Amino acid sequence: MKALEVLDQIKGILGIELSEEKVQLATMKLDNGTEIMTEGEFVKDKEVFIVGEEGEKIALPVGDYTLEDSRILSVIEEGLINEIKEAAEEEVVEEQAEKEVEAEAEEAKVKSKTESTQVVYATKEEVDEVKSMIAEIKTLLEKEKEVEQVEMSAEVVEPIAHNPEAASEPKNNLPQQENNQLSRIRQMIYNK
Repeated sequence: MKALEVLDQIKGILGIELSEEKVQLATMKLDNGTEIMTEGEFVKDKEVFIVGEEGEKIALPVGDYTLEDSRILSVIEEGLINEIKEAAEEEVVEEQAEKEVEAEAEEAKVKSKTESTQVVYATKEEVDEVKSMIAEIKTLLEKEKEVEQVEMSAEVVEPIAHNPEAASEPKNNLPQQENNQLSRIRQMIYNK
């Protein structure tokens, strides 16, 4: 007897009937060619797996995936389908977001231009007053320059000239002492 026959006899004795459940597997491919599968259909809250090279099942990581038929498969939790949406919906949402960003950028440009170009109006009297102030400042600066030039020209420095003919007296670094023989010898030594 074979092992399966023995198992069937044991099940018959115990009264256990086996109903063979057939599991239907659905497969799809991503736009990059990766094969994915799930039990039953690709619907929300179903487990989804990547089919490996040797047939092993790997849970599909979190993210959005584009299917071959351009639909978007969204995985909210590793190996769990959140939703499958049409690509057109996502493109419309992206286009709206881009338009909003562009509109905000345009508003910011206009706002910065209006803030940076402020026009200041002044009366003729105010303009004349500012011109007279500038003229006064210029005259004060010119006077200050003239004073500095006069002060610099007033300072006359005598040039230093070397006179080689001037006699230099020998220096005696010894304290004044009596004219005794020792002091004379010392003077002779130091004066040489």
